[in-house]
Amino acid sequence: MAGQSLIYSNARVKAMENTLLSAEKITRMTYADSLAEAVKILYESNYGGGVMVDNPYAFAEVLHAEEERVAKFMREAMPDDSGLDTLLMPLDYHNAKAFVKAKAIGMKDASILLAPVGTISHDVLQEAVSTGDTSMLPNPMASALAVIATATASGEITPRMIDIELDKAQFTAIMTKVKKAKVKSLTKYWTSHIDITNISTLFRCKRIEADEKFFLENFMPGGDINDYVLSRLIDDSFEAIGEKLKYTDYAKLVELAVSDSVAGKALISYEAEWDNYLMEIFKVDKADIFSVAPIAGFYIAKKIELKMVRMILTAIKNKASESDIKARLRGFYA
Repeated sequence: MAGQSLIYSNARVKAMENTLLSAEKITRMTYADSLAEAVKILYESNYGGGVMVDNPYAFAEVLHAEEERVAKFMREAMPDDSGLDTLLMPLDYHNAKAFVKAKAIGMKDASILLAPVGTISHDVLQEAVSTGDTSMLPNPMASALAVIATATASGEITPRMIDIELDKAQFTAIMTKVKKAKVKSLTKYWTSHIDITNISTLFRCKRIEADEKFFLENFMPGGDINDYVLSRLIDDSFEAIGEKLKYTDYAKLVELAVSDSVAGKALISYEAEWDNYLMEIFKVDKADIFSVAPIAGFYIAKKIELKMVRMILTAIKNKASESDIKARLRGFYA
C-alpha cells in the first residue's frame, strides 16, 4: 500500500511540475518595465490558484496564496513515514517564533507574521504559546518553548535567543525523523543544509568580528561538519578558511563565500549557489517514481522559485538595477 501511495503521489507531482515558472517567464519578470507588468506574469501562470490584487504593490498576497497551495499539496501527497514531513517542519518553527514574538510585544493578531500550516495547525501552536501548555507539541519544540518561557519570566529573553532556541530544536527534530525514515536523499539534503547554514554563520561571524563563543551559540546541530572543526577557524583569514574547507563537499560554496567576503560584498553568490546545491540533490532522481525524490524535489524547487520571485518583485519595487536582480537568480528544476 505504501508503495502504491508513493507512486500515486509521484504521478500527482509530475502534473504539479507544470506549475513551476519557466526560465522564459523569470526572464520576462526580470526585465519587466514595471511592477504591474511583472505581477501580470504571475496572473498568467495562475499563481496562488488565480489570486489577483488591485494594487501590484500587494504582490505578497499572491505569493502567500501560492505558498499555501503548495504546502496543502505536500500535506496531501506525502506518504506516511516517508520523511517528507521534515520539509514542512520549518513552517511549524517559523510559526512558533511568530506566536512567541507576537505574545512578547502584546500583538493579539499574529496572522500577518504566519507562514502556511506545516505539520502543526496554527490553532495548536497559538494555544500552546499563549497558555504555556505544550503537551500537544513535539518534544524538541516543547523544550525550546520552555527555555524561552523561563528566560522571558526572568527578563533575559531577546529576539535572537528565540530564533536560536527554536532553530536548534527544529534541526534536532528534523534529523531525528530523517534518521528514522532512512531516506538517503533526505538525509543528504538536511545534513547539507545544516552544514551550509553553519558555514554561512562562520563567515558572517567573522565579518562582524564575533568571537568563538558567539559562533558556537549560533551553531546548528545535525550536520556532518562538527562545531569543533568550524569554531577553530574563526580567527583564520577568509583565504585560510577557504583552504581548510576546500576538501569538503562544499568547496564551490566556500570559494564563493571567500570571494564575496574578501570583496566586502553580501553573500549573494553563496546564497544563490546554496539553493542550487540543495535542489540538485533531488533533481538527479526526479524521474524515480519509487522514491520520494520527485515530491521533495518539486517542493524545494517551488520554495526556491517563490524566494526568487519575491526577490525580483522586491527589487523592481525598490528600483534596483537589472544586474542586482540577475545576481540573485537561481537555477531551474525543470
